[in-house]
Amino acid sequence: MKTRINFYQKTLRVRRDPVPLSAMITLWLGALLIIAITWAFYSYKTYSSELDLEQKKKYLKQGKAQLEVVKQQLAEKQNKTIFINELKTLQQEVLHKQQIFSYLEQSSDQSATDYAQVMQDLAKYHEPNIWLTHIKFVGQSVTFQGQVSQSKFLPMWFNNLKQSPFFIDKEFSVLELSTKDGLSEFNVATDLADKGAKP
Repeated sequence: MKTRINFYQKTLRVRRDPVPLSAMITLWLGALLIIAITWAFYSYKTYSSELDLEQKKKYLKQGKAQLEVVKQQLAEKQNKTIFINELKTLQQEVLHKQQIFSYLEQSSDQSATDYAQVMQDLAKYHEPNIWLTHIKFVGQSVTFQGQVSQSKFLPMWFNNLKQSPFFIDKEFSVLELSTKDGLSEFNVATDLADKGAKP
């Protein structure tokens, strides 16, 4: 038996909101947070890509500059005509200098040796009646100028000189003789080169 009567109809009851305001606010805040995080991530990736692109552009620019330098150096190395001409010029200068030094060295050695030997032989085979006034070396020849009291002493002096180590087997090729103030002036030359030993 009913003891209560329910006058609160079902249509009048409070209905439960499937999406309450707090849940809606939480959902929107979550969505905004996700959007912010996504935007920040893509912004960072974009910034990193721009930095990387700038760095690569810089490296590319440096690489092009180095490539131009290498090309220029290669072109200079391939153009060897100037260097070959300079090398030939230097080689010719060195060759000429070597020839000059060799000639001067031989001339100096030969002149010093010949002069010393001639002086020694003249001192050893001195003729009292003959006075030498001038000695001249020309190439491989030596010229004597002097005076003699009598011309007969000249052949004797020549024969004595031919016995010396230096004048042995050498011929007196030129002889000029003149008389002045009672003295005979002579001019005689000889070849310094050895003619070979007599048989």
